[in-house]
Amino acid sequence: MLLLAACDGMCGPLPATPAAGVQHGVACVDVKAPHHAYVVVQHASDAWIQRCVGFAPGFIDAPTAMERAGIIFTTQPDEAHTICPIDGEPVEAKKCAPGGGQQWAMFITVGGRWSQSRQSLTQVRLTDGQVLGWRYVVAADVAPSPPPRPDAV
Repeated sequence: MLLLAACDGMCGPLPATPAAGVQHGVACVDVKAPHHAYVVVQHASDAWIQRCVGFAPGFIDAPTAMERAGIIFTTQPDEAHTICPIDGEPVEAKKCAPGGGQQWAMFITVGGRWSQSRQSLTQVRLTDGQVLGWRYVVAADVAPSPPPRPDAV
């Protein structure tokens, strides 16, 4: 089992993939920072994790938010810079290839509502209170539903 850690005064491991439907309070890295962004990852099993990252400038880029939140991800060397795997899913990297049956869909909150993003992860900048969401979906689903919103938003 992969364990992620976040600090909020004291550090401790949090399960990377809680049981389906189980929610935990939002762990926040650098909770005293003036701005906060959130990351939600929902797996194919419907288990999901949520993290918070504090930051001082006016925005934080999405890769940095994910890294600081302790969410492990890999950028594939393809033209689209596909992000896969995320948080250990899929287990086999070959399932990240186009035509693998499932893929990660990226969402960003805009005005408090989820919007599916077609941008490259490196182009995404989150401002105070925004959420970056990922959901592992069937690749043929052209309009997948977004992941759950974090508790604190």
